[in-house]
Amino acid sequence: MKHLFENVSINGTNYKLVTDSKITYKTTDGRLEKGISCSFDQLLMKPGKILFVEGLGSKSEDDFFEEMKQFIMRGATTILTIMTLHHERTFEQELNESICSLTKSPIDYVIGIRMDASNLTPEVIRKCARYHIPFVIAEFKTEESWNDIVLEWIIQANFPYRSVIIPDFSFLRTFPKDKVDQERLRLLCEAQLKGLDASFYQNIINKKELSPELMKRTGLYPMKGCLASGSDFDYNLYKQNSGNQVEEEQNLDYDGRDPIISGLRGELLKVNDNIMMKVGYGKHLNIHKPSFFTADHRNKIRSVRRSFGAWSVLNKLSR
Repeated sequence: MKHLFENVSINGTNYKLVTDSKITYKTTDGRLEKGISCSFDQLLMKPGKILFVEGLGSKSEDDFFEEMKQFIMRGATTILTIMTLHHERTFEQELNESICSLTKSPIDYVIGIRMDASNLTPEVIRKCARYHIPFVIAEFKTEESWNDIVLEWIIQANFPYRSVIIPDFSFLRTFPKDKVDQERLRLLCEAQLKGLDASFYQNIINKKELSPELMKRTGLYPMKGCLASGSDFDYNLYKQNSGNQVEEEQNLDYDGRDPIISGLRGELLKVNDNIMMKVGYGKHLNIHKPSFFTADHRNKIRSVRRSFGAWSVLNKLSR
């Protein structure tokens, strides 16, 4: 069923929307279809938040739903959840177990993997493409594992799907506190030169909302994370303070505030403190093409096609 909305304030501009589970029409001055419309006057609309989460699969059912309630209260409509993969041989089994543990999720989810870098092989990366896993955390537990790893074949196996491969230097916990930041910066620079997506490391450290750049790199954008025609109608509504609307929109720290209303694919998730917990309403998102909407995606594809076997070209993919 289509819904009509007027006076929808998005980034300081008032829009008119026609929606069902997706935004089918968006305009500033066009005319809506005939029907009963709803006005969002005095409200500010933002896209639903996408949160980075680890360890959901190991929680009990009560703890799982309690955490989901907290996510929904914060305005999350999608989560990027990480499963721990122990070995290439158990890839399918552990992935199925992770999917089964999330089938009751009330919000949408996409699955990534965390793996000991010593077990990360080209075949694991190829399976990520086969099963549409857009996010990989390579955990380096010792400094020797980082110094000894050869990444050329892994980077090559990552083409053309191009999952996000982020290094996690967990061995830095053993370093003196006054040297950790300097050493981390050096390692991240090395990782970037080796073709890993080291620039997104801070998202793992903070474990907050995904940045727009990471949403594009993982392929969640524009299906999620924006309010454009064709996107899922995932939204958060915030109260608009008195005063100039454009100024408020720019100054609104919505990341630190809970929305008064949240919706997922057009269906209400929460109104004030009341949560509409629809068990199993969340969908497992299949990401068919990570980084397709990044600015230089087309140029990178052309470069690799011209010389796919050349490491000098592959080394430039994440620069």
